[in-house]
Amino acid sequence: MPKRPAVENMTWRELDVKRFNTINNKVMVDVRSPCEFIKEYIPGSLNIPLLSDDERAEVGTVYRNEGEFRARKLALSIVAPKIPAIVNSILSEKRENHTLVVNCWRGGMRSEAVVSFLSLMGVDCWRLTGGYKAWRRQVLNDFDSDQYPFEVVVLDGLTGVGKTEVLLELSKLGASVLDLEGFASHRGSIFGGLGLPGQPSQKNFDGFLWDELRRVPGGVLFVEAESKSIGSIRLPEFLMERIKKGTRILLNGSIEARVARIEREYDLATYGEEIDGLLQKIQIFKERLGREKLSCLSDALRSGNYSLAVQSLLTDYYDPLYRRHLSPESDYALSVSSDDVTSCAVKIQEWSMGMNVGVRAEAVDKA
Repeated sequence: MPKRPAVENMTWRELDVKRFNTINNKVMVDVRSPCEFIKEYIPGSLNIPLLSDDERAEVGTVYRNEGEFRARKLALSIVAPKIPAIVNSILSEKRENHTLVVNCWRGGMRSEAVVSFLSLMGVDCWRLTGGYKAWRRQVLNDFDSDQYPFEVVVLDGLTGVGKTEVLLELSKLGASVLDLEGFASHRGSIFGGLGLPGQPSQKNFDGFLWDELRRVPGGVLFVEAESKSIGSIRLPEFLMERIKKGTRILLNGSIEARVARIEREYDLATYGEEIDGLLQKIQIFKERLGREKLSCLSDALRSGNYSLAVQSLLTDYYDPLYRRHLSPESDYALSVSSDDVTSCAVKIQEWSMGMNVGVRAEAVDKA
């Protein structure tokens, strides 16, 4: 009787964070429960959980009340029937010439159990040493050391001049850009979250930012002028310092173009029944605008005259507020109209070609 072919002798190995971050082609499987995963995860990773949220809570309760042995026994009874499905789910995501990496919170029993199952099936795989916790520590260390070899150029200007639109146009032209408001899912103003999905957790924002920055080569990186917070998200200290010290470009725009842009971006006409929520939000302007102007603003929103409402907010509130923070025009390296976003981006790209950006890159290489 012919012998069955032997399963290829493969096993699981440990992979430290620094080496993990150098691997471009990898499939990352996070085996924590869904509620753990959604709060904080490595960008690009897949969630194939060992335990559901309810199951994890049940095991945790037994651990607290009856001890570790009972909790492990319960976890084993829950996980054992799932092993074939978990392995099949992971195998369905495995790709040729990609490194398969499994992680949990801190590289403990959950990830060890899964890589052991995979190893028994002859699947070559790795476990991330220290898990997500170690990866998160590396992100913060990279932020603290700030060894990024690019020079920051900051787009500044009044509300509605289209800083984000110009960034996106620059990206189309091949420039390196950082859309912080896109990562934060917030436009940075009191109304910044309108019409957008909820903001990511701070840890996930940091992860998205880290993942983007490590892909930026030397040269110029364009960003938008931001305060320390974008909605509920706080920017890391090193990036705030880069923004404060970066070369600045002033975008100018006509009031008509700015109003039209904000109407289009926020799509106010679609809010309908949510207009009451907008009316409540604008009460925060009462002290600065005064009762009469606030009443006119409220009437404009109620009647659907959004152009008048936006223009009132710009001229009576945002423009006086932001002009205090803008530098004199002579302090900007370039001043350009953004009414035509494409033309504006082309002018900025042409200007940036003449920048001397070798100093920081050279310093970073020597560090």
